Amino acid sequence: MNERPQAAGWWTKCKQPRRVAAERLVPKLERWRGQAWADGLRRWLIGLQPGLAPLRCPSRESGNYQLWLPPDWGIPPGQQRRLRHLLSQRQRRSNARVVSCDDWVPLPSQGRWGWRQKGQLDPLLDGALGEGDGPLWLERSLLEALGPPPPRAAARAPWRAQLLAAVCPGAWAHVARPLVNAPAQPLALAPAQPAVPLGEPLVSVLIPSGGFHKTIQGRSTLLLRHCLGQLLQRSRYRQLEIVLIDGGELSAELLAELEALTGTALGPGRWRHERDQRPYSYSLRLNQAAAAARGDWLLQLNDDTELLESQAIGSMLALAQRPGVGVVGALLLYPDGRVQHAGVAIDNLAPRHGWAGCAPERLPLGLLAAPRQFQAVTAAVCLCSAALWRQLGGLRLDLPVNYGDVDFCLRARQAGQVVLLDPASRWLHFESASRSLDAVPPELAHFQELWGASLGGPWGVDPYGSRWRELLAPKR
Repeated sequence: MNERPQAAGWWTKCKQPRRVAAERLVPKLERWRGQAWADGLRRWLIGLQPGLAPLRCPSRESGNYQLWLPPDWGIPPGQQRRLRHLLSQRQRRSNARVVSCDDWVPLPSQGRWGWRQKGQLDPLLDGALGEGDGPLWLERSLLEALGPPPPRAAARAPWRAQLLAAVCPGAWAHVARPLVNAPAQPLALAPAQPAVPLGEPLVSVLIPSGGFHKTIQGRSTLLLRHCLGQLLQRSRYRQLEIVLIDGGELSAELLAELEALTGTALGPGRWRHERDQRPYSYSLRLNQAAAAARGDWLLQLNDDTELLESQAIGSMLALAQRPGVGVVGALLLYPDGRVQHAGVAIDNLAPRHGWAGCAPERLPLGLLAAPRQFQAVTAAVCLCSAALWRQLGGLRLDLPVNYGDVDFCLRARQAGQVVLLDPASRWLHFESASRSLDAVPPELAHFQELWGASLGGPWGVDPYGSRWRELLAPKR
């Protein structure tokens, strides 16, 4: 999301450390949630974020914009005034042509309201929780060109598709907090069902491995053997080719064992081994493995993962086969059931797993009910076409270990492709759940140089999965 650049000077220079400090302090205040002083401090700290903090000058409604309200929502005058005030503020900050917002959704069966956290208007979500609907702050010229939206909710999807085609992503802004109450409606909160692929094209599974061991169920286990064994045993999709790459850490005996295991499960010709003895670079190894792959589709897979759903690979493939979809990621869980990856959030030019460490029930309302769009997903488990990989030139070599996957997803989006998270594709990830999430990888500065301008600068807030939504969300 494009943010208006801040003025230079001492005030600007001191804002970034304050926001970083706020991000670290807000979670620590959770232990005192409900106490007035802690809740007040928490709200003030969150208010330091762009898009949430008010402007320091009074907001004036521009005659070039108009608030459109769904006629079937019944929004009272007081809420309408607040919407005009806050959405117009957001427009002035971002210079956007359209501004949308999150909303509260009644959950009658649970006797409470749920925060429906929406990204920029996403046609892929029109059938999931009605996320494509809601109030809009619109440039009048758009209404003149497209006409007003249809009064019936069921007929508004084509109009929204025309609006998306008329507005570039950088001209769409979103207020990542609930500003209005949505009408009661049936909500499909059941977990997403796996999608069914078209045909059975060959999927090349790219596995980089250093031959590491980890304790799994009380026993020291070779991660690669565990990952490959569970994949071959559980996956219902069988048109797979295993492309393993290492740096000389794997013995000839182990390689022969894994090749025999793959041949028994998948048949002959489904095993390839590559070796790269140059200084370690994750990006270099993945590029070499992709060059050796024969499949029309490439599944990047870390060896510290375990397949949980038999239809996980087929479901990711089915989503990737949709027109306009470039990269599909998976829902990754720690062994204790907490979330490790449910989409990447890029706030303040710092990519992270926005919901890492949360229980699944604390995820945004409906996040696991349907595929969702993100700016990026992790390469630990993600799938794209070999054609897109060649078009983008694979992973960047100047991001050898970190952020190469995020960069690849952002370049796919630049090329007009969507990046999706498939919640029906579930995997365990044996990455250390106790490791610090505050460590700064050495490639961060270079990533910020590459993407700073297009991601809105150091004050940018992710429009799809902002970490700040998690900090502001009520405990359940």
